Amino acid sequence: MTTQKLITNATKILNLGLVAVGASALLLTSACTKDHSQPNVELVQDMMDSPANLPQEYDDFFPDHSASRVPPEHTVPVGFKPYSIGFNVDLAKADKNPLQGSESSEVLLVGQKMYETNCMVCHGMKGRGDGPIVDKMPNKPPPVVSDKIKGWADGQIYQVISMGQGTMGSYASHVPQKYRWQLVNYIRHLQKTDKN
Repeated sequence: MTTQKLITNATKILNLGLVAVGASALLLTSACTKDHSQPNVELVQDMMDSPANLPQEYDDFFPDHSASRVPPEHTVPVGFKPYSIGFNVDLAKADKNPLQGSESSEVLLVGQKMYETNCMVCHGMKGRGDGPIVDKMPNKPPPVVSDKIKGWADGQIYQVISMGQGTMGSYASHVPQKYRWQLVNYIRHLQKTDKN
C-alpha cells in the first residue's frame, strides 16, 4: 500500500471520528437544553409503570382471585436465619439472650414498640393479661409478669414469640428476628417494675 493511500485512509478515519465526536456533542447539548417540563417518551408503558395490587385486592389473574400470594416453598428473605429450636423447651432454655440484662434506652424503646404493637392487645399495657380484647377471648392470656413466666429462661420467651404456645399463634411474621430479644428484655423490664 502506498503512502498516499495510507494518508487517505487515515484522513477518512479521522474525519469519521470527528463526525462521531460532533454528533455526540450535539446530542449532549440537546439533552442539556431539553424542556424538562415534558415527560420522557415511554416506549413500553407497562415496564415504566407496572400494575400493582394491594394484598387485599381482588385479582382476576389468579384462580382464588386474591392478590396476596404465598411465597414459593422453601424461600426465605435475604439475611433470614430460620429458628431451628422449634418447640424443644430444653434447647429454648439453653438459648442465650445476647442482650441479657440490657436496659439501655435503645433496647427498651424497641422492645416497648414491639410489645405495644403486638402483645399489649392481649397481655395488657403492664403485662397483667388484661388487654382490651380479653373479654372477647375464650381463653384468657397469661400475665407476662406472673411468677411462672418470671421463672422462664429468656430463650423460652423468645420461643413463644417465635413459635406460639397454646391458643397464641406464632408472632414470627409480626416481630422481626432482630427485635425479638429487645421484646424479651422489655417483658423482663415489665416484670421488674410490676407493682402487683
